[in-house]
Amino acid sequence: MDIQRLIEIGGSEWIKDGYHRIYFNLDIMTEMIGLDLSFYKTGNIQSARLNGETISNSKAKGLLMSINGKFWYDVKNDKWCCKDMNVDRAREIKQAILAKLEV
Repeated sequence: MDIQRLIEIGGSEWIKDGYHRIYFNLDIMTEMIGLDLSFYKTGNIQSARLNGETISNSKAKGLLMSINGKFWYDVKNDKWCCKDMNVDRAREIKQAILAKLEV
């Protein structure tokens, strides 16, 4: 896996105590699943689009909750991992990242 390219597309490298990981934050994950959000100052969703199509704020909140966990690439073990998030969404994010690496 090209670590530098993972960092270029938005990953954050973390190395400590024998671990070497590339983490992806919530902004990157929403981008990878095609979710575009705008928020009120209160933090509530103002509007939402999924792959360019307007969706309800309720659906957007559900999608956001499904990816509101940790997602990373384990460099040492050459493995994609997630914690506290929907596994299907994690697969979707992984595929989107891999597709970006091919460009």
